[in-house]
Amino acid sequence: MIAVGVSALAVFMLGMRHGADPDHIAAIDNVTRNSYERTPLLSRFVGTLFASGHSVMVLSISALVGFLGARFAQHGALLELIGTWVSIVVLLAIGIVNVRQLLQGAYADGIRGVKTRLLPRVLREGTSAFLALPIGLLFGLGFETSSQIASLAIVVGSNRGVLDAVIVGSMFCLGMLVTDTLDSVIVHRLIAYRGDKLPRVMRVWLASVTALAFAVAGYEIAQICGWKPPVDDLAITGMLVGTICMVFLYVVYATRRVAMSSPSATPLASKPPSATGEHNR
Repeated sequence: MIAVGVSALAVFMLGMRHGADPDHIAAIDNVTRNSYERTPLLSRFVGTLFASGHSVMVLSISALVGFLGARFAQHGALLELIGTWVSIVVLLAIGIVNVRQLLQGAYADGIRGVKTRLLPRVLREGTSAFLALPIGLLFGLGFETSSQIASLAIVVGSNRGVLDAVIVGSMFCLGMLVTDTLDSVIVHRLIAYRGDKLPRVMRVWLASVTALAFAVAGYEIAQICGWKPPVDDLAITGMLVGTICMVFLYVVYATRRVAMSSPSATPLASKPPSATGEHNR
């Protein structure tokens, strides 16, 4: 069995960081907005459903790496490098698209993602919260996810068999589940909020996710170029997760007591705009 403690905590934190990926947030934002009117209660847990679908691929990849063992480890470095560059391109694209959205003042459209736009229309514009399951599964096919999980399984459990590799994947999934669930809870809160602070809160939310995309992309580019950070990767992950948690807390604080403080706090009369804005065009 793999050692518990530091290794488990590190993989859990990496899972939380993965859940805070801007493309995860954009996909969860989109499904939450689309499903809010039809199932307002269930839409709060879109992130949980998304992470569940995503976890199917994560655990499958972990089991495959554990089964292949050293044979897979020979190509681990190359897979990690390709996956990192794919991640950089996606993150920069998300950042650029959302900077444009910020400049246009289109805060109500939510977070715009790259992968979300590539989904079939039935998934991109569907109004069922359960669509988060297949969307999460498809996102798990992305090379940056596959390579990251494969690298973790190789480092921690590739020579220890399938069981230990799956345990590594499970810890990663648990961390991802926490962050993805928080994503949909926060988006649900923003949709339901009817106070006069909404434009400002949405601006902070959108700007924070955009900044996160550029920050992670910049960090990954710097590492590829040979830069050695003064602290280890776990500390960097902790800072990124801590930052996004602070944004979550800000949204909760800024939208508190809306039912008491705002006479306009009533249920939505119409379907909220999509994160991608696809069905509004």
